[in-house]
Amino acid sequence: FWLSQMLAGFSFIFDLLAFQFARRQTTLAILAASTSLLAIHFCLLNAPVAAGLMALAACRYLAAIMTTARKMETVFIVATCLYSALSWQQLADVLPLLGSLLMTSAAFHPAAKSMRRLTLCGSACWLLNNLVIGSPVAVAMESAFILSTLVSYWRLPRLSG
Repeated sequence: FWLSQMLAGFSFIFDLLAFQFARRQTTLAILAASTSLLAIHFCLLNAPVAAGLMALAACRYLAAIMTTARKMETVFIVATCLYSALSWQQLADVLPLLGSLLMTSAAFHPAAKSMRRLTLCGSACWLLNNLVIGSPVAVAMESAFILSTLVSYWRLPRLSG
């Protein structure tokens, strides 16, 4: 349990930094590192659906650094749905699925504002998931990520100007 919480804590630091950069590629690279740590975190908490979706998210962010092509977005949406269908265990598994679909759409959005809006919606789903599975560090991390994303949304015109 404590190792899982430490990994979530390190991911928390990355998440706080991620959206404070104006360059989309920098944000996505930091999110790839963060989601890799969260995949291990969820695995250690015996939450395989969330763990698999986070591993897929890390790959998604790496791919989105190189392209915003709708075809690539579709590949990750289909992969997310397939993984969720194959690993479905309970009704609560809909939360990481919805969060992942929204964040997939966000990752492939070239516009910074819409990327952040979709990310906020996806984060709300992950926040609920973290409450359901009982991970206090992940709840705190997702809450801070939401606040950080809101701050960056407000700061964005100044960052890119």
